[in-house]
Amino acid sequence: MSTKLLKLYFSREQKDDILDCLIQLNCLSGFSLYDIDGFSRNHKRFDIGEQIRGARRMFVVEVICRETDVAKIRKSLSALHFNESIRYLLQPIETDGHWD
Repeated sequence: MSTKLLKLYFSREQKDDILDCLIQLNCLSGFSLYDIDGFSRNHKRFDIGEQIRGARRMFVVEVICRETDVAKIRKSLSALHFNESIRYLLQPIETDGHWD
């Protein structure tokens, strides 16, 4: 079974709903959340402060999951019906585990 790294990029307004959604998924054992600055050539949608600063405050969640779980995650997140889309990146993982 193939393991994947799923990264989700989303706005501060979406954070609580996305985290609640992911926490409820039994197929996930956990995930990591990072606060990031998002830069874009399409900065017209940024608020005034973000336009002045040149970046948008965003979040990225990293989820290590099985390939079969990606569809479950997508279905759960799609049910949130945000006006703004959630960007994602899906990468294969060669190996993963724990070092003792």
